[in-house]
Formats: sequence, structure tokens, C-alpha cells
Amino acid sequence: MPAVAFIRAAALFAAALPAIVSAQAPPGDASFRNGDFAQAGRAYAAAVARNAKDEAALIGLARVELYRNDLDAASATARRVLAIDAGNADAARILRTIDLRRRLFEQGERISIPDRGAVLPFVESEPLPMIELTIDGRPANCILDTGAPDVVIDPDFAAQAGIAVTGGQVGTFAGGRTATVRQAMLQRLQAGPIELRNITAGVLPSRGISFYRDRRVDCTVGTGFLMRFLSTIDYPRKRLILRRRTEEAANAGAGVSMPMWLAGDHFIFAEGSVNGVGGQLFLVDSGLAGGGFGPEKQTIDAAHVRTFPDRASQGIGGGGAVTFIPVVADELCLSSACQRDIQGAYTPSGSPLAMFPFRPAGTISHTYLEHYAVTLDFLRMQLTLS
Repeated sequence: MPAVAFIRAAALFAAALPAIVSAQAPPGDASFRNGDFAQAGRAYAAAVARNAKDEAALIGLARVELYRNDLDAASATARRVLAIDAGNADAARILRTIDLRRRLFEQGERISIPDRGAVLPFVESEPLPMIELTIDGRPANCILDTGAPDVVIDPDFAAQAGIAVTGGQVGTFAGGRTATVRQAMLQRLQAGPIELRNITAGVLPSRGISFYRDRRVDCTVGTGFLMRFLSTIDYPRKRLILRRRTEEAANAGAGVSMPMWLAGDHFIFAEGSVNGVGGQLFLVDSGLAGGGFGPEKQTIDAAHVRTFPDRASQGIGGGGAVTFIPVVADELCLSSACQRDIQGAYTPSGSPLAMFPFRPAGTISHTYLEHYAVTLDFLRMQLTLS
């Protein structure tokens, strides 16, 4: 088996991920930490029904409501906490995350989309899909990466397009390494017949990525961009389909649909199994080039994932050099959609998933997802593989 090198193109932000802090842990916290958000939500709601001023249970309930993208419910619950304790930091962070998402979901006046939507062909499909956008009048080659927050542009591209770059925040990358990601305002972004205006983008070097022989990587398109639409990354047909968010997913009846959860500002999670060990929560991060699986250490142990430490290699993530140990999952599934012999890598130096207040089993990525048309419905919070 050849060594698999994972090269990350974009950031994982730890924005607005409140920790569980409680003098007396309410029922539901154990389920939450294990990634069983549905059960945790039921337990938190039952605790609140018994005691309407149970601050810890209210925070837990607001967090689960946020993860299922029910922004109105999460906002109302977080404000109930602030009515009890005006200084509650977790409630304040939840409200900030809600505000971040609403900036994406409620900016219809800044999006022009035809009734038929848009179909954008991949200009490259391996090791990651690439589409062409037009950003402030300049063509841009952009990688599709659900591990990225929104649109992230290269600083040299920004300079050539006359786009001002300001500020910065810390992102967490492969191997748990960090780097500063700056920001820019895009006046006009065109995706085929779709036009977006006044979009805040991250700024992070990408032109040094040598994935493609004849193309530079000018930008990365992440979850924040995709959640503005009903989005289908159609790997077999090599295209990205963008439709209005209010439309029904055309392929939902033909594929495997499952609930998805949205943590922080852009992290997509769904349940599955590895090597027959079920009840696992995976980050669906399409941007791991060269592999389909990034397990956590506890998952390697529990599911007997094969590892090949004698074939360890060095790769470059967003935060610098990282050691990768190749792994193979004999069977990897999201819901009942299963693939066999999925190669991937483990980073012994650290994991970006350690920032979450729950325990993910790992990351599912490109060489698993490339077998499917992957539809992300952020209104109904459904992920469909067809």
C-alpha cells in the first residue's frame, strides 16, 4: 500500500465552540461528549422541563439546537440562560455563532441566483475537485473543501486583484498546528450565473500547493459558501450543483439520507461506522487530499484500524510540516453507505478534532466521498449520498 500524504488547503476554525462547564453535570452531558446529540437533546429538554432555571441543561439544549441549525430555538434558549445569568460566557458564544450563521443564511439581497440554479463543472477532479469562479473580475481556480469555513483566497491573488487584506484570526490545521488567517472583502463573486456581493473571505497561502500540474490554487470554497445553497458535490459526474436553499433535494429518494450536525461556524458531522463498530461521529471534511479517512487514536484502537508506522511521511498542512502515518479502514460507512479499503492517515503529533467539546471518531474525506453525489441540505439538516 503506498503511503498517503494528506495536504490541507484551508483552515479549521475553533470559533464559538463552548465547552461543557458545570459544577454538577446535567443528564445529557455524557451523551453529548460521546457525540449522540439527539439523545443529549432529549435529556437536556427533560431536565429543563423539570426545572426551567437549570442553567447547565439550558446551555446543553441550546448547543444541540445550534448543532441542528435551529437558530431561532437556540437563540431563544441561550437568551433564557442570559436572563438567569447575564454573564454566562457559553450563552454569549452561542449567540455569536448564531449571528455568524445568519449572516450567511439571511443575505438574500446579496445573492443573485437563477431559478434553475447553476451547474459548475470540475476543471480538475483529483486529488481534490476544483471549480472556476470569478472574484472581483479575475478568474480564480478554487478547491472544494468542506473543512474550510467559507471562501479563502491566496494573498498573491488578492494583491493581483487589488483586494485589501486586513485583520486575522487563528486557525487550527492538520496535526493540531495553528496559523493566522487574515480577512478580505470580496465585492463580487461569480459562480457561473450566480453572483454574490460583499462577501467576507479568509486569506491564506494556497498557490504553493502542487496538486495540479498546470493550475495554481487561487482559493478554497468551503462550507460557508455551500450553506448559502442546496449544494450537491457530484463526484461521479464531476460537477458542483447549486440550487436555492428552499428547493427539495432531487436525489434524496435515490440515495442514503441521514441527519447532519453543524458545529461552530462550518463543521459538518454525521454518524457512521468503521470496521463494524457503529455509533461513530465523523467530521465530513472533503479536503483531505490523497485519502478518505483520518481516524482518532481511540478509533484506531477500538475498531482495529490497520496502521503502517514504518511508512510514515511528512506533509504540509496549513500550520506547517506534519507527520502522517498511513492507515486503512477495511470498511467505512456513513449511515448505510459503505466503502471498503479506504486509505487515510493518522497524525500522531496532535489532532485538530481535539478542540471540540465532544469526541469525534475521526474525519471522512475525499476517497470515500468520491463514490457519491453528496447533497448538503442546511435547511433540513440532511446529508444525502447517492
